[in-house]
Amino acid sequence: MRLESALYSSREGLTSQGQAIAVVGDNISNSNTTGYKYGRVEFSDLMPGGPDGTQHVTEGEAGGGSTVSRVRSMVNENGILEPTGRDLDVGVAGLGFFIVQNGTNELYTRAGNFTISDSGALVDQNGYNVMGYKGTDTGSLTSIDMLGLDMAASPSTKIALTGNLDASAAIGTAPTAPATYDEISAKGAAAFSANISAYDSLGKAHSVLVAFTKTANQTWTAQAYVDGGDISGGTAGTPKLVGTLQNLVFNTDGTIDAANKAASVMQVTGVAYANGAASGSFALDLGGYNQYSAASVVNSVVNDGQSTGNIKTYEIESDGKVFAVLDSGSRKQVGSIALKTFSYTDGLDRAGNALYTFSGSSGANAAGLPGSEGRGDLQSASLERSTVDISHEFVDLVLYQRAYQASSQTLNAANTMLRDTLGLIR
Repeated sequence: MRLESALYSSREGLTSQGQAIAVVGDNISNSNTTGYKYGRVEFSDLMPGGPDGTQHVTEGEAGGGSTVSRVRSMVNENGILEPTGRDLDVGVAGLGFFIVQNGTNELYTRAGNFTISDSGALVDQNGYNVMGYKGTDTGSLTSIDMLGLDMAASPSTKIALTGNLDASAAIGTAPTAPATYDEISAKGAAAFSANISAYDSLGKAHSVLVAFTKTANQTWTAQAYVDGGDISGGTAGTPKLVGTLQNLVFNTDGTIDAANKAASVMQVTGVAYANGAASGSFALDLGGYNQYSAASVVNSVVNDGQSTGNIKTYEIESDGKVFAVLDSGSRKQVGSIALKTFSYTDGLDRAGNALYTFSGSSGANAAGLPGSEGRGDLQSASLERSTVDISHEFVDLVLYQRAYQASSQTLNAANTMLRDTLGLIR
């Protein structure tokens, strides 16, 4: 082995360890960058004569030093989702990337600190449009308009309830022409009642009392009442019967047969509202109820009507649906956020500003709704923290720094030995 080989090996060591220190510096400086994925250095050894591997080390020879074979600019692992309390912050619990568009250029990011542009579009921190689906559609990707809502009121046409009716409730008789609301729940009458809202054509919400009376084992009668003050010619405080379902029949296991679902819908028609709205008619679907030996309860109410109002805040659900919450209490879906996954995420190229671009080595990619095909769910009012582990980076920094210093010492020693050898020749 020739002495000058130590010079070349030391030079390569200084170069490769210096690159590694630069990667550590990049990671540490991005330790608080939202959605940042840490980078990693991968080393390989050099053969004498160059890195092409065509020459081999034989006995009495040394290698040609080390080189950085690759810098993995993104090690794709999930960061911690940290709650922020901001309604337009959203993190991804999975492998998907948000899709953003700058003109005709499509880019990808994990930074979900979104905002609304002056034109009303949902945009990322760079002002690029966040891509998804308009309204309830799931067809072509498009920008999401957060302000261009149809704010017109729509009357309720279908209200679906789910819950439980207590199987141990006493058998009674459904109320007949009650003069007060107290009579509906009087002894021997309704065993359970719940208040829901129905919207009229003007957007006003009317309280509807749904009363359930157990009339036989596994059989209930449901009645719907509206306050007389809401009805033309009615008296405030007096319940007005607007709909009856005589037989809500359950199986012995507490469920309703699929064949009996249609018979579990109460038709409420001809409600003459006193405020000048069109006559109200809606279907009250009770097919989602069970009868178990547990307390009677309403678990959910799905109402297709809505009131008018102004946007108060936004809600983003785990499946990507984005809802505007109105000051009237209504919610209206403005769109859905899409995610994209890649078969080989190491092939994504960093583009700066927490963005990535697609390269040929990224493999197949597919866009769609969160919660499907491994894209992951969204977590609202949260942001993904950087995946940089400061303690790990400092350990690597010490190792690279020591290797850099050792290469420098080796270079200095080889230089001294060469100088001394030349001095002996003279």
